[in-house]
Amino acid sequence: MVFNGASLPRWSFLLVILVWWTGQSVTASEVGHACKNPIGESGKCIYFQDCQPLVNLYNDPFQTPEDTEFLTQSRCGVHRRKILVCCAVSNLGQRSSLPEPPNCGIQMSDRVFGGHDTKINEFPWTALIQFQKPGGSFGFHCGGSLINERYVVTAAHCIKSIPRSWKVHRVRLGEWDLSMANDCQDDFCSNAPIDLDVEKIVVHSNYDPYNGSFENDIALLRLTRPVDYSETVRPICLPLSASLHNLNHVGQPSYTVGWGKTETDTENEVKLMVELNITNLQECARIYQEQGVTLKTTQMCAGGVRGKDSCSGDSGGPLMRQIAGAWYLIGVVSFGPNKCGTAGIPGVYTNVAEYVDWIQDNIY
Repeated sequence: MVFNGASLPRWSFLLVILVWWTGQSVTASEVGHACKNPIGESGKCIYFQDCQPLVNLYNDPFQTPEDTEFLTQSRCGVHRRKILVCCAVSNLGQRSSLPEPPNCGIQMSDRVFGGHDTKINEFPWTALIQFQKPGGSFGFHCGGSLINERYVVTAAHCIKSIPRSWKVHRVRLGEWDLSMANDCQDDFCSNAPIDLDVEKIVVHSNYDPYNGSFENDIALLRLTRPVDYSETVRPICLPLSASLHNLNHVGQPSYTVGWGKTETDTENEVKLMVELNITNLQECARIYQEQGVTLKTTQMCAGGVRGKDSCSGDSGGPLMRQIAGAWYLIGVVSFGPNKCGTAGIPGVYTNVAEYVDWIQDNIY
């Protein structure tokens, strides 16, 4: 871009465009002072280029008007001719070690649209749960999400509703293509995936494996050692703040990833993603009530479009949204129609916001 006959640096251009968005100038402000971002999260007023979630949002080629508005409202001043933004940070003294942006929900690749395949370093919090079966065989039959260096969130039915002869063996992180020992795509090759033993399993005490509604379908896996974060192993954010807890997701796009069955009814070797719209819970509950299943407010629904769904093998995996530049775990894959991707029947997910306190109370 040319401005007044000279090439304009990117950050200077950002300053010009942000001022243009609001129609008013920004004022000087002290770097590092406490602030609240547009969704009410506590943060610090820092240089824009130091707030990775907002940088990712700004660089997103599919930026929505809501994203633009969030960027605009995140401004908290100018220091030495550089834009300052309110960047959410971890709260000191919080009762758990759950990370907050910019320490979670950040992936090193751009999002993939218009297809099902993911990139190697996309959605790096996705976990696979391996089961030991009779005869010494092993298999991956559920998914999960890394939420900090020691814990993975999954579905309770992956623990309690499996064959009696099966038992959870290990958790795999950093996987992309199950058919390869080391994953390579274009010019990037990742480290080998990490297999970790499980030290402790915590299933929600009110989960009933014989209840067809799958209420309280959530569990935690504590790993035997902390994981080292990398480009392909990183945690996803949880909706910890009150504003995120109360956020209405209905009608908004969300994404789920996994290695479950595809439309050809076969497991996939490469991690796939699918975009799903969050649907109205009351309408979804009516659909399932006709089948004798009662849904609760601790559940949520997404999908209902033919051929687009989470499926067998994806159980326990993430339902995610990108909010203010960071990815949040909003749902855990629970159950759905017998035939995945049936038109008019959304899939059902555990509503993670309703279980944040439970998660915090059960990690250490």
